[in-house]
Amino acid sequence: MNSDSVFEARHALRRLVRQPGFSVPVALTLALGIGATAAVFALLNGVLIRPLPYAEANRLVEIGHTASRVDLPMTGVSSGTADYYRAHNRVFEDIGVYVEHVGTLTDRDQPERVRWAFATPSVFSVLRPAVTAGRLINPPDYEAGVVGVVHGALISHDLWVRRYGADPSLVGRTVELDRRPYPVVGVLEHGFHFPHPETDVWLAFGWPSPAKAGLGALWASAVARLKPGVSLAEAQRDLQRLVHSLPDAFPDVTQAQLDAMGLRGAVVPLKDAIIGDVSVALLLLLATGGFLLLITWANAANLSLVRAESLRHEVAVVQALGATDRNLGRRFLTEAVILATVGGALGFVLASAAIRVHFGFAPDDIPRLREVGVDLTVVAVIFGLSLSSAGLLAGVAFLSARRRADLAGTLAGAGGRTTAGHHQQVVRSVLVAGQVAFALALLIGSALMAQSFWRLRHVRLGFDPDGAVAFRLPLPPPTGTKNYYHATARIHQEVLERLRAIPGVVAAEAASTSGFPVTPVPSFYNVRLTAADRGADSSRDRPYAELSFATPGYFRAMSIPLLQGRTFRWEDTGREEHGVILSASLARALFDREDPIGRRVRWARPSRDPDYTVVGVAGDVPSDRIQDGPTKVLYFPNIYPPKADTITGVVHFYIPDDEFYVLRTHLAPMSLAAAIRRVIREVDPKLLITQIGTLEALVDGSMARARLTMVLLLVAAATALGLAVTGIYGVLSYAVSRRTAELGVRIALGARPATVVRMVVRQGALLTLVGIGVGAVGAVVLTRYLRAVLYQVSPTDPVAFAAMAGLLFGVALAASYVPARRAARVDPMVALRHE
Repeated sequence: MNSDSVFEARHALRRLVRQPGFSVPVALTLALGIGATAAVFALLNGVLIRPLPYAEANRLVEIGHTASRVDLPMTGVSSGTADYYRAHNRVFEDIGVYVEHVGTLTDRDQPERVRWAFATPSVFSVLRPAVTAGRLINPPDYEAGVVGVVHGALISHDLWVRRYGADPSLVGRTVELDRRPYPVVGVLEHGFHFPHPETDVWLAFGWPSPAKAGLGALWASAVARLKPGVSLAEAQRDLQRLVHSLPDAFPDVTQAQLDAMGLRGAVVPLKDAIIGDVSVALLLLLATGGFLLLITWANAANLSLVRAESLRHEVAVVQALGATDRNLGRRFLTEAVILATVGGALGFVLASAAIRVHFGFAPDDIPRLREVGVDLTVVAVIFGLSLSSAGLLAGVAFLSARRRADLAGTLAGAGGRTTAGHHQQVVRSVLVAGQVAFALALLIGSALMAQSFWRLRHVRLGFDPDGAVAFRLPLPPPTGTKNYYHATARIHQEVLERLRAIPGVVAAEAASTSGFPVTPVPSFYNVRLTAADRGADSSRDRPYAELSFATPGYFRAMSIPLLQGRTFRWEDTGREEHGVILSASLARALFDREDPIGRRVRWARPSRDPDYTVVGVAGDVPSDRIQDGPTKVLYFPNIYPPKADTITGVVHFYIPDDEFYVLRTHLAPMSLAAAIRRVIREVDPKLLITQIGTLEALVDGSMARARLTMVLLLVAAATALGLAVTGIYGVLSYAVSRRTAELGVRIALGARPATVVRMVVRQGALLTLVGIGVGAVGAVVLTRYLRAVLYQVSPTDPVAFAAMAGLLFGVALAASYVPARRAARVDPMVALRHE
């Protein structure tokens, strides 16, 4: 940097310090726009743009099925279909199968809840991770067809360091997961996680060949690697070819079944499968950040125009003394660079703070949120925005200042003191109208989200969350017994009896995690059913439903109404009855308007299990997201001791090892937390409560993403409204200050103060109406993209459009009134003497 540049920078800094009324608002305005945009970009970069942390991640896909005619948007594969696709496809290098679980490490004094997964060895040949110690799992590490007999386990690097102190001798020893020992064969490289960022253990598993197609139980997830040069469309076509050929390969599959289900193969990029539907919300935030940036730039440009107008005498003098356009340009550019640098630095701080608190999102709300950070890409974006801001400020100031070439006229005040330059006033008005338009679009978007959230908050849940505490208690499989049902049900019963003895508890009941309200579970809990006394020729007769287990008093404790029939009894656990309760939506899907009580249901797939007798119909509850509506649920009885010594296969397999307990009380619900924890320790010190809170908190948590999206939009809209109103106020204040003499003459000639007020307010109203008109048209186009995140609200809801336009117009009129009143109070003698 030469001496002239240093000299110019010092003088520019001195000029800006002497004018804090200009420099401070501009720097803060730029900081707001740059910080908001950079923070949202960092979020999108970490979640949507950055490749997954796997080798050649662009070739990784998730494969599964859709079944459009049975209300199943996306599901996985069965053992038979996975084997068949792996052997006969033309597009995949390999296919790996996995099933996610949650369990408890019980090999040390302090139990720890972890995510784990059954995984075939081919999962790791697809993902290609390295190992820190040991090796990857191989086919000999499991016994095909024997669940739980595993000879090889992998653990994550994080778990190895966190729980086992990075002990290299752990390889070859065992870890105890859910009270079962598993030999550790390897530790995966640092940073590898799949399928969830918190998955810490992988157990080898497989199945005997040949396997049935098992279309009624598409229970596992599958990941595959495309061959080099194969496109997603080619992979989709090849998988669909294999789906069409299933009847030729499997005797348990017919073409009529495929047609009734509407079964199709699905190939989805692994990144899209991991991200899910969150991309819509993130793109919405990006648009919000972009709107804020444009509004802040318009505001900063307006302020720069005002300052350029105030410098007209100074610029005219230096031009008369020989200053060239290059000199003027360097002066304004230096000032703009200083302002943009300060704004960029403050924006960096704001963006870093937003990223540090994860934008208010919980880590589980947004996939890959833990990967979001300020990296070189984000710094480059901040630098680019700062550079653009500097160019904007310098260009606006330079172009405005160099229009004043008439030294004599400028020094005499001609054409400048009575009215502002027409061109400059038009530019400023256009900028303000643009601010109003963008602000209206954000206001309408936030109003739609607020209306959507209100509807979501007041939807009929089907249960009463008030006055209840719920906690989640996983039960590791008991050791030394094959009667899984008796062992786990006995523990559940002991826990319930002790909970009911806690002072202040009105009711204590339990249900499995699957089917529990607003608690999403993996797809393998969904099983296809049919009415036992009806042919299976209609897809309506074969719906998918979640399997759940409930104690007899569960429905009363949750205030879930029994619409027909009764709750569970002891005899429902016998060999003869096998009683079940259907949710209302499941009863309609199976029996339409017919009376379901006493009817029998069975698995849609071939099975040795007996039919189940419907003893009751319960009200619907949403077991996934509230906005997804009610879930079809098949409830089994959870009663100990059961009537039969041997329980049917499905009950034996699915008896809940992961339950939610619900306690009704007249006390403050969370005041029972300490007593609940004490009870669980007394039953078994190795049992671990993984989630505890009020039912209201559980419901609120299911709406967390919608709430936060709404709040961020509201904050952005409020900021945009404030900036737009500031722009209107600034334009009118400036116009009044430049028209002081004209207004004085008008008043001297008899104009009443009310007339002057109307004249100035009319100007503000006109600017606002133009902005509202443009903004309303833009909002009609843009709010269509909100459809995916709105609940029972139209993207073009007229109430939201009218209310926000009215709010903006009212606030703008109020902002216009302040300079209008000042204009009406102009003293004609003072104004004319000044002129």
